[in-house]
Amino acid sequence: GEVQLNQSELNGYVLFSTESGADCFHCHGGDGNLLFTTNLFYNNAKDSVFNDTRDRYAITKNPSDIGAYKAPTLRNIGFTAPYMHDGRFKTLEEVIDFYNSGLVYSEYASPLMHKLNTRGAQLTSQQKKDLINFLNTLNDTSFITNPKYSNPFK
Repeated sequence: GEVQLNQSELNGYVLFSTESGADCFHCHGGDGNLLFTTNLFYNNAKDSVFNDTRDRYAITKNPSDIGAYKAPTLRNIGFTAPYMHDGRFKTLEEVIDFYNSGLVYSEYASPLMHKLNTRGAQLTSQQKKDLINFLNTLNDTSFITNPKYSNPFK
């Protein structure tokens, strides 16, 4: 409520927060979720083979947790590259491209991955730009550069 989104950012917000759009809100929260995360674990259809000992299954031994990782906050997402648990994506554009057309089927994929049958959201180039423009509104440069929050041991 502190800024007015421009039209592209607003279009991106609509894509973020609707199932008919990019469908991001299930894992990253929607209205009223200031951190833009549910703090829950999901298999987001990145892989079909799982041998990583850092997934949620390594802790719970519950087969529904195979390939599941915690949904991170999207606050200051522009400053936290590389992306995904293993750093496979270097840019937000690569992340959006993955969710747009790179989803991989596995029996362990979260049922919230509603776009799995089409390998992704199938957004247009402009819609992908709009979504990234919205995500960049979650960056707070003044927070990132504030010495009060810097490493006290430097």
